[in-house]
Amino acid sequence: MDKKNIDIRVIFFFVILLLIGIVTFIIQFFNHVDCDDVKFYIFSEHSQNQESIEFYDKTPNAKSWEWDFGDGSAPDNRRHTFHVYKNTGKYMVSLTVNGDCLHTRELNITDKYAADKMGTPKIISSKIITVGQPTYFNSISENAKTWEWAFGENRSIDDTSSNPVYTFTTSGEKIITLVVNGDFSRVAKKTIYVHPKVIKKTNPLDITSYEYEKKAEAFSLPRGKAKKDPLEDMLQYVPVAPKTKTQKDSTSVIKKAPKISEDQFEILLIKVAEGSKVKDDFSEFLCDDLDIPIVKNDDELLTFSQLCSSIKGKKIKIESIRLNKDRENNCIKGLNITYKVKKYLIWYKD
Repeated sequence: MDKKNIDIRVIFFFVILLLIGIVTFIIQFFNHVDCDDVKFYIFSEHSQNQESIEFYDKTPNAKSWEWDFGDGSAPDNRRHTFHVYKNTGKYMVSLTVNGDCLHTRELNITDKYAADKMGTPKIISSKIITVGQPTYFNSISENAKTWEWAFGENRSIDDTSSNPVYTFTTSGEKIITLVVNGDFSRVAKKTIYVHPKVIKKTNPLDITSYEYEKKAEAFSLPRGKAKKDPLEDMLQYVPVAPKTKTQKDSTSVIKKAPKISEDQFEILLIKVAEGSKVKDDFSEFLCDDLDIPIVKNDDELLTFSQLCSSIKGKKIKIESIRLNKDRENNCIKGLNITYKVKKYLIWYKD
C-alpha cells in the first residue's frame, strides 16, 4: 500500500514539473524578442544641430529600452523620445531592447547655420540676350561646390558647371534658377527677356523704280454721290448670335504631395503587411498613381499594387528602402525595397 502511494506521488511530481516547464516555455515563446526584429526609426526634417530629432521604437514584446545617442549624453529609457545634438558630425546611435538585443545606426548631423553663412547665390548674365546666340552666365556664391542651372526652356537641369554657356531656342521671358550645393531652401532666380532673332533683308525693294501696271487714276473712285449698298438693308434682318462670355484661362496649380520620409513610408508598409493599412492609404504620396514601378530585392520589377498584395498577411522585415521623388511636386515615382519574410522562425527573401 505504501509502495503504491509513493509511486503515485512521484508520478504527480513529474507531471507538475512537466506542466511548469510547458507553461514557462509558452510564456518565454510569446514574450521572446527576436533581435533581428529590433529596428528603431528616426524622424528629422534636416538632421541638423540645434534641431529636435525624434526617435521611436516599435519592437514587438519590448519591455525596456536604453538609448545611447553617441554624443556622451545620458542614456534615455523611453520608447519614444527626442534628442538635440549640439555639435555637427557623425554619431552612432544605439538602442538596447530588454537588456539583450542591440541595434545601431549612424546619424550624420550637419551645420544648421552653414546655409546662412553661404547666403543666397547671385546670377550674372549678359544684358542683351538673343535667340540663337550663346549667352554666358556666372554666379557669385561663397563655398560653392556644386551648381544646378535651369534656363526656363524645359523642366530639367540644363547645366552643372559654375560658368555655363547656353543658347536659347525660343524668345520671350525666361526665369533662370540656380541651386548651389543642393540647398533648395536658397534658390537663386533671375528673370530675363530673350529677344527674337533679327532677320536682315538681303534684297530690299526699290520702290522708286517700281512700275505699276495701271495708272494711279484707274484706282480712284468715280465722282458723284455714293450708291447705297443693297447688302446693308439685308443685314438688318440677319439674326446675330449673342456674344459668348470669354472664360479666362484657369491657372493650373501644381498639387504637391505631402512630405514623407523613408522611415515613415517603411512603417506604413509594415502596417500593410499587418492588415491595418491598404494601398489606397498611399494615394496622396503617390499622386493617385498606385502602379508606380517597384524594384524588389534588386531582382524583381513589379507595381506598388502588386507589392501591397504580396506582403499582405506576412511578417516582413524591411532591410532598406529608397524613395524616388519628383522634385517639382514631391510625388513618389518609384522605390527600391529589400525585405525578408518570416516563416517557421526563419527569415528568407520573398
